[in-house]
Amino acid sequence: MVCLLIGSMLWVIPLPAEASCTADPNALTFAQMIHKKRTGVHHYPVMFLGKVVTVKDVGGRRGGDTIARLAVAAHPVGFAPLVSRVHFYTPPPRIGVEDNLEFKRHQRYVVIAHRRKDGTFDFDGGCGQTRAVSRHAFQKLRQMARNARNRR
Repeated sequence: MVCLLIGSMLWVIPLPAEASCTADPNALTFAQMIHKKRTGVHHYPVMFLGKVVTVKDVGGRRGGDTIARLAVAAHPVGFAPLVSRVHFYTPPPRIGVEDNLEFKRHQRYVVIAHRRKDGTFDFDGGCGQTRAVSRHAFQKLRQMARNARNRR
């Protein structure tokens, strides 16, 4: 967005949106991760499919560290327990954060993460490959994971 001040008038000109995250051209797709049994990212060796059951603000007030509890449907790469907790950041009210992924209750996700010593997970962030997926895509990936497990 560009703001111009001409005389006593302020003109706001919206520019085309630009992604501040650059896509990794060598990143594996979800299907490739399942087939190869690795995420392709050394620091995030776990991939799991889950649906958010609860979202809990850790600090006691809105904003800051938040934990999403996911019911795990499959963990095709690495291991994730049936109920897994993922840390993420929620901005305070009326504050926007660019490139932030906030987990939403009842939404399905493909999570690329690493496991902390306390058993919870840190996901690969807003610029990573973790993302919300449709019910259809979720079921398709879950079936792909089952088929890969049966081929082992």
